[in-house]
Amino acid sequence: MLAHLEKAAGAAVVGINGPMDYNYMRALRVVLRIISGWPGKALGEKSLPIEGMGHAYYNTILALVYLAAGAAYLKKNRHKYEFLELGQLYIVLLMNMLCCTRAFTLCLSQKYRRVAKTFIQEIHLFYFKHKSDFAMKIHVTVHLLSYFSTVYLTSMLVLAACLFNLIPMYANYNSGKYHDLQNRTYEQAINCLYPWNYETSLSGYIVAMLSGWYGTFLCGSSVSMFDLFLCLMIYNLWGHFKILIYNLENFPRPAAEVVDAAGEERSEMRIGSEMYSQSELDEVASLLKDAIQYHKLIVDFTNDMSDAFGMALFLYYSFHQVTGCLLLLECSTMTVAALSRYLPLTFIMFGELILLSIIFETIGTMSEKLRDAVYSVPWEYMDTKNRRTVLIFLIRVQEPIHVKAGGIMDVGVTTMASILKTSFSYFAFLRTFES
Repeated sequence: MLAHLEKAAGAAVVGINGPMDYNYMRALRVVLRIISGWPGKALGEKSLPIEGMGHAYYNTILALVYLAAGAAYLKKNRHKYEFLELGQLYIVLLMNMLCCTRAFTLCLSQKYRRVAKTFIQEIHLFYFKHKSDFAMKIHVTVHLLSYFSTVYLTSMLVLAACLFNLIPMYANYNSGKYHDLQNRTYEQAINCLYPWNYETSLSGYIVAMLSGWYGTFLCGSSVSMFDLFLCLMIYNLWGHFKILIYNLENFPRPAAEVVDAAGEERSEMRIGSEMYSQSELDEVASLLKDAIQYHKLIVDFTNDMSDAFGMALFLYYSFHQVTGCLLLLECSTMTVAALSRYLPLTFIMFGELILLSIIFETIGTMSEKLRDAVYSVPWEYMDTKNRRTVLIFLIRVQEPIHVKAGGIMDVGVTTMASILKTSFSYFAFLRTFES
């Protein structure tokens, strides 16, 4: 049954040698290679011409060029646009800034590449699925979740990028601008070519259109694919928590060997004040040691994730704070044109913020459940040495585990609620000011 589930999720069940044999990991690798976000060299993979730090610097410089050109265009031409159109220009500029921050904080970061390597070669649940039947079950669940998340985010990336660029092209076609190619003002998805006056030049329009398509996919991939990679890590951390909690909740209790009527030995659970036997105490010590090491593995990787992704997440939440206020500012006019253009985008942006925050919150929730799981260990049947070990373990799990943004705030629903509260308070203030 488990093999069929893996096959349904796009994995080649026979001959799997590692997580890179899974189709969703292969798809992620293809896109991250294009944006210089795949740690191929660290993994010992054969490097492609587009990989390496040289290509990472190229993408970073290109993102800065798009940002500078867009800012220059906005400065020169903002007087030509009304409030409704200016909102799109500012949102595109903010997306470009987010793309630049991803290039600096992730593509050029060796910390990120080390964390990515550790995840692929050590932390992925593929390496733990054979530990027990429950571990295999959790691995399949996480595998399916990772697969469908990859399909969903990749599809949304392609759909959003195509719609973003095709809608202006359709508007140009619908208004007849492609029939008379001279002295036309073309509508463009990304207004970033400066000082080239593409607005009345067909050749300028073609160059702007092609650069817009390329820039859209580059920027969209930098945002969505890094988010996907981070979500895959969170899914696997959740799976590790589930396995560790299950192992603690099903910790073996003292058993006595008795002889039944057929003369065969069998084990029965001891009741009352019976203690572990000496052989059982040795096994208990080994199980506790494994659990503590497993917990340390989870904590260390979470801290490494916070260190590698912390600044990127801080800037990402700052981006949502600014764009949320800007989108609500546009919607505050309550006109049909404003709502039709910005209301769907507002729901998408807030929905993405809420979904990502909930995914991160699962880590903190699972770490709190871990406290009860450690306390549920039958320490009352142990000797003093093992009880001391349980006590030390219980002390270590008291502090909740969270991924931190910028090292100053936990990534989760609390931060999300703060952003939403600020955005809607700003929206309510504007509505009151206008009335």
